[in-house]
Amino acid sequence: MFNAHSNLREFDNFLVDVDKKVLWHANEPVALPVKAVEVLCELVERPGEIVTKDELLERVWHDSFVEENVLAQSIHHLRKAFKDLGENCTRIQTIPRRGYRLTGELRGANTHPEVLIEHELVERDYFTSEDSIREPDPADRRSAVPAAIKRILVLASVLASVGILLGVTVWQLSEPSAATVTWNIRSIAVLPLIPIKGTENTETFSLGLTDSLISRLGRLNKFAVRPFSAVEKFGQSGKDAVEFGRQLKADAALEGNVQQMDGRLRVSVRLIDVRDGAQIWSDNFDATETDLLKLQDSISLRVARALLTKLDPKDEKLLAGARTSNPEAYRLYLAGRDRWLQRNWKVESVAFYQKAIELDPDFALPYLGIADEYAFTYETRTAESALAKAIELDPNLAEAHATRGFLQMFHHWDWAGAEASFRRALELAPNSSKAHHWYGVFLSLRGRVDDAVREMEKALELDPTALVIMTDIAELYYFKHDYDRAETELQNVLSLDPDFLNARMNLTKVKFKKGGSFFLEEAAFNVFRQNKLRADARAPEYDTADIEALIAARDEKTLRYNYVKGTLAAGETQPETYLALSRFYAITGEKEKSLDALEKACEKRPFIMPFVAVDPMWDPVRDHPRFQKVIHRIDQKF
Repeated sequence: MFNAHSNLREFDNFLVDVDKKVLWHANEPVALPVKAVEVLCELVERPGEIVTKDELLERVWHDSFVEENVLAQSIHHLRKAFKDLGENCTRIQTIPRRGYRLTGELRGANTHPEVLIEHELVERDYFTSEDSIREPDPADRRSAVPAAIKRILVLASVLASVGILLGVTVWQLSEPSAATVTWNIRSIAVLPLIPIKGTENTETFSLGLTDSLISRLGRLNKFAVRPFSAVEKFGQSGKDAVEFGRQLKADAALEGNVQQMDGRLRVSVRLIDVRDGAQIWSDNFDATETDLLKLQDSISLRVARALLTKLDPKDEKLLAGARTSNPEAYRLYLAGRDRWLQRNWKVESVAFYQKAIELDPDFALPYLGIADEYAFTYETRTAESALAKAIELDPNLAEAHATRGFLQMFHHWDWAGAEASFRRALELAPNSSKAHHWYGVFLSLRGRVDDAVREMEKALELDPTALVIMTDIAELYYFKHDYDRAETELQNVLSLDPDFLNARMNLTKVKFKKGGSFFLEEAAFNVFRQNKLRADARAPEYDTADIEALIAARDEKTLRYNYVKGTLAAGETQPETYLALSRFYAITGEKEKSLDALEKACEKRPFIMPFVAVDPMWDPVRDHPRFQKVIHRIDQKF
């Protein structure tokens, strides 16, 4: 039986007021999100019982649309508070796939009435609400602050939380004022918004909105924003926002969900400091589908204001730059961008971009999308025409200048122009991992490998999970003939993703340079690739039995023959054919044949031709005058 104070529950050194939703510790209020305390109240009302996740979501968030990760975050807040206060953080037990249970002894409170009266003098507004800025540091919770000063702080906290945001915001909740300090956030991960159950058709919209928020916040150059490629697998990771944000080595994470129904959108987002799990800010937004652009303005502006001490008019203009006033054109661009991000390339994406351009011919982003599509092909004119239009419409579009540098580097061997383009991209967007990465590639091809390492390490700092950047860093050590370091870096990549083909392909060259058989290593790589294709496509034509038998017998002679046969089967009209033959003859020591094939390759201008200048595979012929003549041609603008 609980005592006369029926609204109070006591365990360890805690006192819970289940009516007022307040948690006390050692006669001091504990600063927690209100929803976290409400979850605790539900658990203490049923001590020792399993309270299911559905029950908690229904009772605590009965008037909101939330996912299970919101409940998990509240549990995290409670456990962290217990731990910070030196109490048993295992009191709240997780029951896998079911819910949570409060363990241990629970008793009625014997608090003296005078103490209760003093407690009730402190307004509930003292506590951090679910929609407010970050809670105080745990050390501050223990400080002895006179009750009168506390009440002053209460008033100040409430006043600081008041703000007005025009646009599509439905509930204007708390927001840091211009006088508040920053949270010292140096990097943020904007996680893909999760469609509410039953509205999965909003996935394309949610991914597009996420990508747009990343782009807008990145324009500020006040903090690093993880690129979409780093966050796109959040939904499949099985991790919560805090754990995933830590994996990305970000200081903060923006997570949320989206619902689309009857022509209206509802977006709920919250900003979390992943270093300690504390909530910095949260809010809800409603908009019609035609207000999509205003919705993005509002969210990006609110996030920036939550992180920065002050936004000047220039910053607000950068955040609000939608680049089109046509909502349908923007929706079509997002649809095309979604296909690009999902690697569903070429026809579908371009079709959406072209429709967007029809609706708004002055919208730069679809032109850039088309240019990015074709930059990796031999349809150079299509890429350059679209890119020129994008830059004409928006000269300060940093990503467009990076794409221009890429085209100049690989398609025209215009080294001065490429460097100028990359530098311009970095001037406009110093925190662009793409620009740092591609500039690093440029520097490596010019023989400035140490400079390239610094650029790519910066790119990796901005995008810590990018396997392609990690692999390219390993390749830089391969270029430097540091094969041990290159192998170590590549094995690190494969420990993260054993199926990453680019790393495995580079490993074959490294192992050859360390004394292995190139043709055995190449054959083993092809077996792995074919098996992966067979598993992905479920197709029987990828049979590897014959090649596996040759590897087992170490029949290098037949493997060498098959290599040449397979290369020629690709067709002499293919730009890469002669480059592959040149490498083969360099390996076998047939220098004149290698140089003959290399000269023919130079005429065909294969995409990867510039790598010849630094790839150790051509070391056997590197000092030959004919090889130097080819390098001289690559050095000349085409």
